[in-house]
Amino acid sequence: MPSSLPTFPAHGQPRWPGFLWGAVIVLVGAGFASLALPVAARDIALNLLNATVFGAAGAAAFHRARREPEADWGWNLLGLAMAAQFLTQAWALHSLLRYGQPPAFPSLGEAFSFLSLALTIAALLAWPLASTSGSERLRKGLDGLGIAVAVFFAAWVFALGPLFRDTAATPLNRAVMVGFFLGNATILGIGAYLCARQPSRLGGPLGWVMLTFGLSLLQVTIQVPLSLAGGYYVGHPLDMLVLLAGLGVLLAPLAPQAVQPGPAPDAETRDTSLGTLILPLVPSATAVPFALSVLFLAPERVDHPFLITGILMTALGLLRGLLALRDLQLLSTALEARVQERTRSLEAAQELLLKTERLNGVAILGAGLAHDLKNLLGVIRLRTDLLTARLGNREAEARQDVEGLREAAARAEALTADLMAFGRGAEDAPVAVDLALRVQQLRPLLRATLPAGIRFTVDLPPDPVFVLSQPGRLDQLIVNLVLNARDAMPDGGVLRLAVALEDRGSQAELTVSDTGVGIPEPLQARIFEPFFTTKAPGRGTGLGLASVHQTVVLLGGSLSLVSQPNQGTTFTLRFPACA
Repeated sequence: MPSSLPTFPAHGQPRWPGFLWGAVIVLVGAGFASLALPVAARDIALNLLNATVFGAAGAAAFHRARREPEADWGWNLLGLAMAAQFLTQAWALHSLLRYGQPPAFPSLGEAFSFLSLALTIAALLAWPLASTSGSERLRKGLDGLGIAVAVFFAAWVFALGPLFRDTAATPLNRAVMVGFFLGNATILGIGAYLCARQPSRLGGPLGWVMLTFGLSLLQVTIQVPLSLAGGYYVGHPLDMLVLLAGLGVLLAPLAPQAVQPGPAPDAETRDTSLGTLILPLVPSATAVPFALSVLFLAPERVDHPFLITGILMTALGLLRGLLALRDLQLLSTALEARVQERTRSLEAAQELLLKTERLNGVAILGAGLAHDLKNLLGVIRLRTDLLTARLGNREAEARQDVEGLREAAARAEALTADLMAFGRGAEDAPVAVDLALRVQQLRPLLRATLPAGIRFTVDLPPDPVFVLSQPGRLDQLIVNLVLNARDAMPDGGVLRLAVALEDRGSQAELTVSDTGVGIPEPLQARIFEPFFTTKAPGRGTGLGLASVHQTVVLLGGSLSLVSQPNQGTTFTLRFPACA
């Protein structure tokens, strides 16, 4: 046996070392060479080879446990299983050497064999191979159980059925044979369950273990009817299958491929492996041809165990079909939900696109109108200048009115210039603007837009509050918020406008509060959406608060609101203060 496991190459697929194949060839050659010996010597030679191979397999499994700590439990249990099988062969070899014949059946050797089967089953289940998904384990577990029952069904047709009907074997002998077949079939079923999702595992340790117990089951399946016909003897060439099975389990811990962990739960719905399609059909594919063959060719073989096993496979097939239908229904429901979700997303995207197109149209139209309005305002300012020159100092009150007219026209020109720049996608560079001064300058104009039933108060700090912005943008914010508060108080109320410095002078705060109807909580998250309005048709466009929100974001500020139905609303705008 090699002193260490094969190494894994840095690039490409793992490879078996050449000396390992040489050792396997030597052992197989020694087994075939023993067939030339007399029967007594042949049996001793084969048992000696088998003991050597199973002992080496156990040692290799223990060594693999140290090299692969994430699967050490499985490897240690497999090492113990091979040690128990080594004791089985050693017990038979002891009887041959001391008494010249194999031990009676059943004997201590069969106890070691059952222990080996149980430890092998535990080793397979201890390997981190199973899926972490419960439904996945249920489906694949049923597939594995179906494989085990199908294997046992075939064994009953060919070996166990004749043993129970055509021999005078004791109940203990029969129970031992049935237990042995069930153990081997269970191992094959567990192997099918573990490799159903990942057939590539058949090229690694799991595949060699399945090959081992498949050969073992084949050897006994052939041996039983051969013994009933008087054609089997100790040292029969059929015993070579035991040596080949031992070599298979020896190659399991020496396989270059690591134990592959189970798939993630999210891979369950993406299972496209061939085993997923084939394994559920194996029980039916086994039961139907065997049952038809027995019914038509040897109906006397139809006994109670035959019928019970057939019914069990049918029940497994029905249960597996129900699970498949359930999975299909769940997937169909999930697919329908995804389609509906995608449809809603597309409808929302289409609605957003339509709103965006409307906004683009408004922006383009507004920019064009602002251009014409700017020309008209220029004429107004020119006429105002001419009128001022003609008045001179003769009429002070008229001159004051003309100055107010000029100031309003200048402010309107600034607003139209901002609108034109917005339509072009370009704006003047921001400057330091005194927010308190802008509010003070707008105060008369704002008061003029409010009905007599609304009391208007303004709280301003004694010192300037500078923010970085375009003056027209701040005017737009203040006007939109004030007009929105006005519309929220159709029966009158109090409108308060306040400017303050917060956070030790680092934040400029603008507060607009009213005592109006308020905004219901479900609608508060939507009031900044373009074209969303709670006003009656024809009274609101849904653009005022959307424009406020967009402007605040562009200026690097934040916007929050507090509102209660019938108790009023307070908008708080915060901007970074500047020198």
